[in-house]
Amino acid sequence: MEITGKRYVGNDWRKLLSTRRGTTIVAIACTLVAAGILVFALHRYRQSVTASGQPETVLVATQLIQKGTPGALIAAEGLFHATKIVAKQVTPGAIADASVITNKIATVNVYPGQQLTAADFAGTGDLATQLPPTMRAVSVPLAEGPGLDGQVQTGDHVDVYDSFLVENAQGRSVPFTSLLVGNATVLKAGSASSSGLGGGSTTNSTSVVVLEVNQADAAKLAFTATNGTLWLSLRSANAKPTPSQLITINSILFGTKPVLSSVSG
Repeated sequence: MEITGKRYVGNDWRKLLSTRRGTTIVAIACTLVAAGILVFALHRYRQSVTASGQPETVLVATQLIQKGTPGALIAAEGLFHATKIVAKQVTPGAIADASVITNKIATVNVYPGQQLTAADFAGTGDLATQLPPTMRAVSVPLAEGPGLDGQVQTGDHVDVYDSFLVENAQGRSVPFTSLLVGNATVLKAGSASSSGLGGGSTTNSTSVVVLEVNQADAAKLAFTATNGTLWLSLRSANAKPTPSQLITINSILFGTKPVLSSVSG
């Protein structure tokens, strides 16, 4: 059977379809179009299967990367390893090059076996993007001498202690120290400065450390910075909870429990 190249328009198509020859031509044309679509779809499917099965390189955490850890420290201490996994298992935004996080810090905890993603890190200068809704960034002035001055690094975790002199019921000054905030994250390490987070004066201080704490602890830190002395104690990555206790000269020398009722309010 011969298929001609004659073009059909308007009523010609109706005439053509009314004949056996015309019906056959249309059927063959539809078959060819359907075959072309099927071939194209199969080709695209094979491409997608091949692409999803091809390995891609991603960075995977080898141990806990705590929130606030600088990217440079993560790379220096080898807290991740590059591994190849199939494309369909790659987390969106997964990082393949460590240079991407060099000038950033972790904004969430990244656990062993978890892929490092761009969403897990933010620029070190953008503190607001690192804070959950209930957390605050507070500048802590460190007086000359106390509290790891110059030793704390961005991303470290610290316990914050307060020291006060208060009068007891007999009018005598009683010194005491207690745990004020446990396991606070250092958002910005201290440097020689006389100004805090907001630029205010911090008299007799040699450095300012910015900590991430909850709303209630932010007020405690502000009060102590104004009326007492703050000390920082560096924690290890796997440190156990710090016991909360009130320390006085009697508890140190004689092991006696401090009597809070003897301190005037």
